[in-house]
Amino acid sequence: MPERPRLGIWLFPDVPAPTLLGALEALDRGGLDEFWVGDEGPAREPFALLAAAAARTGRLGLGVAVTNPYVRHPAIGAAAALTIDELAPGRARLGIGPGGGMALGPLGIVRRHPLADVRDTLRLSRAVLRGEATEGYTPPAGAPTAPQLPLYVGARGEGLNRLASELADGVFVGGIPRAMLATTIGWARSRRPVKVAIYPAVAFDDEAAEHLRPSMIYAYLDAPEETRAREGLRREDLAEAAAAMHEGDDDPARRIIDDARLDQLVLRGTPEHVAVQLVALATEHAAEEVGLALTTADLAADVDAVLATVAAAGRR
Repeated sequence: MPERPRLGIWLFPDVPAPTLLGALEALDRGGLDEFWVGDEGPAREPFALLAAAAARTGRLGLGVAVTNPYVRHPAIGAAAALTIDELAPGRARLGIGPGGGMALGPLGIVRRHPLADVRDTLRLSRAVLRGEATEGYTPPAGAPTAPQLPLYVGARGEGLNRLASELADGVFVGGIPRAMLATTIGWARSRRPVKVAIYPAVAFDDEAAEHLRPSMIYAYLDAPEETRAREGLRREDLAEAAAAMHEGDDDPARRIIDDARLDQLVLRGTPEHVAVQLVALATEHAAEEVGLALTTADLAADVDAVLATVAAAGRR
């Protein structure tokens, strides 16, 4: 692990693009290292946001965490990342995963063979980045290349994390209960060393924690069966709670995500307390990067809190 892990945020793209870009400018000036944005179906388009961010920031790493093989062709996703690399040399990252309920559900997409599909996406993406021909891809004349652009895998299960250890440059670890972190990261390091980026959700006050509580249902719904079994949860109950949320009723999800389960997924406290927890996570798991996943009702307030967290972490 480097002497100081890189610090970042992941953002669910549910705020207006101009607001998000203004926040990124402030975070860039304030010393944040990494920015990742979700590819969440019909929400804000992540590569368009990153292209705009490339022009308005100077140091932030800019990544999608994660896109998937179903909402965009793997070669198109890699080409989009190459474009970000041209706009912000050395700052682009591409995260790939199987897609979860929030990304695929609104589009009515059902994944069939996630392990094989992500493997094929990594193969095609690497070929595009290197400008190499492979089955299903022939480089067009004039296509840019960036063989150094890192590929991350974001997934929760054993098979995909072992695949990351085989083919990727890093893993993006988010939405995973703390009790499963060591096991998950162990899978990701089982075949060869890869960079580890850990991104738990964060709530800087009780109001933010209550805002987050129902959405944490997806962390368990998209989790491996082993994780649900540890918590005594049935997939059918989680799916019913998620369906109720789509209809505007979050009470079933709130009942399932009690305080103990919330604390498995969310760092809670002041910026100084959150900084202590982040540094501890980086140390315990030898992570090259740690950050905060923001699903926020008040982005402006969270930007101030993130900057205070970055400052506090830098003092530790």
